[in-house]
Amino acid sequence: MSVSYTLKESFAGFRRNRAASLITVFTVSISLLLLGVFTLITINFSTFVEQIRSRVDIEVFLDGSVSEQQREEIENILGSITGVNEVQFISKKDAAKIFQRDFGESFDDILDENPLPESFRLSIRDGYNNADSVQLIASRVEQLRLVESVHYRKQLLELIDRRARAFSYATFFVGIILALSATILVANTIRLTIYAKRHIIQTMKLVGATPMFIRLPFLIEGAVHGFIGGIIASLLIDIVFTFFIQPLSEDLLVNIGVNLRFYFALILSGGILGLIGSIISIGRFLKEALVQKA
Repeated sequence: MSVSYTLKESFAGFRRNRAASLITVFTVSISLLLLGVFTLITINFSTFVEQIRSRVDIEVFLDGSVSEQQREEIENILGSITGVNEVQFISKKDAAKIFQRDFGESFDDILDENPLPESFRLSIRDGYNNADSVQLIASRVEQLRLVESVHYRKQLLELIDRRARAFSYATFFVGIILALSATILVANTIRLTIYAKRHIIQTMKLVGATPMFIRLPFLIEGAVHGFIGGIIASLLIDIVFTFFIQPLSEDLLVNIGVNLRFYFALILSGGILGLIGSIISIGRFLKEALVQKA
């Protein structure tokens, strides 16, 4: 099998059937554009959810009779609990400052002494900042001696878990539907390209060309169509995010972005999509094309 001939025939299809090639590239571009936007929404939603999770801390309030030595022992125990990332001690004085910052009032203007207890603020490690894991950590902390109470945003975490789980199921099924739809659409479009070359296929068969020799140029051409479609889809997504999404995300104080690896993955997916479409089209159509007469 001549490699140079195969490559020449693969790229010659662009000149011979420009309309079919343009339709194929356009179809791949639209399919990848939909898949790319959907993937970005999924990735950025997951990032947004993790950012919210990372802000949920556990507040551990101590008994008023805790000595400095006991406080240090409790701090060491809290730091050793699985899932706890950092332990921050908040003294009565620090608690008063936080109260004044949040509510704009000082205890010195109202009471003779500071009634706020000493406390610890526990930041949760990634992977443990879900409702079930935080509940286990809080339950273990509550069992410690000299711990008066434990508080965290339980309802918020449970709500995030429910919404994230529902979104994961939805994105899984929608992603499968989009991927299958894109593959079928591309396969049918590439089939037009193969149909336009049915006379060439018949001639190659008559002169004794092997099935692989006939198929390979179509496979390469389909992959090239896919790569071009992936490049176009990447450019469109980059334009949309640069001029529309990113300025909006800055105004909303939400981190929405696209990294370079995503574009490489999208272009590679285009080549794979075009290759799969060519394989499907050839498998279903080549036999029909071979028996047709000029």
